[in-house]
Amino acid sequence: MTARYELIVAGDRVPTTDPDGSSDHVDAALAALRPFVAAQGGTWAAVTDGANPSDADALHVDAGADDARLGAGLLRALYHHQPAEFPTGWFEPYEQANTAIADAVAGSAGLGGTVWVHGHQLQLLPRMLRRRRPDLATAVHLHSAFPPAESFARLPEHRELLAGLLGADVVALPHRRAVDNLLDLAGRVHGLPVRDNQIAVGNHRVRVLACALPADTGGMRRLARLPQVRERAAEIRAALRVGGTVLLSIAGWNPSDAVEQRLHAFDRFLAEHRPEPATVALLHVALGDPHTPDEQEQRERVDRLIAKINGTHANVGQAVVHYVRDNPDRRELAALYLACDGLLATPVHHGTVNPAHEFVAARGSLGATVVLSELTSDAADVPGAIVVNPHDTAAYAEAVATAVGLCGPTPQAGPAPTETGLDGWARHVLSVVRARASAGLVPQVVRPRRAPTTPGHTRPAVAEHLGAVPGTPGRTASRPGRP
Repeated sequence: MTARYELIVAGDRVPTTDPDGSSDHVDAALAALRPFVAAQGGTWAAVTDGANPSDADALHVDAGADDARLGAGLLRALYHHQPAEFPTGWFEPYEQANTAIADAVAGSAGLGGTVWVHGHQLQLLPRMLRRRRPDLATAVHLHSAFPPAESFARLPEHRELLAGLLGADVVALPHRRAVDNLLDLAGRVHGLPVRDNQIAVGNHRVRVLACALPADTGGMRRLARLPQVRERAAEIRAALRVGGTVLLSIAGWNPSDAVEQRLHAFDRFLAEHRPEPATVALLHVALGDPHTPDEQEQRERVDRLIAKINGTHANVGQAVVHYVRDNPDRRELAALYLACDGLLATPVHHGTVNPAHEFVAARGSLGATVVLSELTSDAADVPGAIVVNPHDTAAYAEAVATAVGLCGPTPQAGPAPTETGLDGWARHVLSVVRARASAGLVPQVVRPRRAPTTPGHTRPAVAEHLGAVPGTPGRTASRPGRP
């Protein structure tokens, strides 16, 4: 007999049972939520990944994991403002993976259950579930910033992807700017009624909210107290051989992380302030490997830039920029936080302040100095943080000088005024989803569209390319039409 679950969490992969062994903050957070999901009578669903063992308590669907990951990777690049070349035929296997998951979830969810979708691999799933199981409450959570409408609409399949997302009762995004981008795409580009952060699709209304994944500060405090983590931190600090301030920079190869801007600012700081040897250093940890030509080019530029800075400012046997390519798990990350005095967290397009909160939590009474980007956060996010425009090299260099104590007392960052744990965050999201789903249908609103002025214009009407939802009169094609 098929099991019936009150909650199914669907994503790119089933999270590991050990959150401390995760190297990605989203994976670590979802892994930490496993007890919460189990207590809710829930399970996990994902396309089978041959690289990881199957979880006996999860729904594993065999649907071409490599093809599904390709589509997810392309969409992740698009959402991160990177150039992304979508090859011909990429969408069909992506759609097939979503269909396979939809069939498995529809057959395993209990009556009136909840489905919570995470990641880029299953953006078509909410609409598929609405057609199969309109009794389910569905949320989709994207942990990357939604791109501007002009960028997203370049993708030929953007109507299908938008229709998939708008099949959910709630779409949760990491910050307000991402919410505005999605509302703009739905309202201005596609003519859907948008009001009070809600999008009407036929007689169905979707709530869009900013609800970023919180930092696992409790888990980071626990790790920072472990004797083996403290021993590892002491090893790292001794290897650096720096008597003064060590600043930490951790980033992948996404140009939006603004690693080059950090290095240029540090270079200018060294040139203008000329600190004594072995009194200031920067430890940059580069995560993973480049996946796109744009990222590969950035790695080559970063390699050259770090060599230039060390060649100009370092002494024999004493680098000023220590450079490591690694994928640290949470234990190693806690050791890095303890070994360094300050953190540079300054992306230019996306990102949250989770690393800053974790850094503050790990260091505790040791004190923490944090430099944030004003383009993605503000001082209220991390009290006591130094906030700077990462594109302003001169101001960034002065921020570095402030962080290392050359411009007066070093500012100390503190914890957020209200700290939301992962379980509390999950309860909040699920309560919003269930309330939205129980609100019922709303009267269908059709916004009149202007007649096309260009001969041969064939842009489909909203009801056509987004498709009707169950209970809505009109065409219900199995797949939205294309332009």
